[in-house]
Amino acid sequence: MKYVIGLCVALLIGGCDGADRGNRPVPKAEQGREETQGIRNTEAVGYAGDAIADKVDAALDANDERKQQLDAEIDEQTK
Repeated sequence: MKYVIGLCVALLIGGCDGADRGNRPVPKAEQGREETQGIRNTEAVGYAGDAIADKVDAALDANDERKQQLDAEIDEQTK
């Protein structure tokens, strides 16, 4: 009996080496911008966090893009 338990423990420990971590899909909570991770985590408690976070991500991306455009125009005018 001791050998069976020892064998089971050895198999469990040997099977948990973490070599396959790179093959796992990215969890939903790890997608999107860093600023909206807290919003995405509300999915676990029943709120539509992903839908809201996607909209916030889009707004932040549009803001970043507009800022880059304005910075490029300023750089162009100051040359």
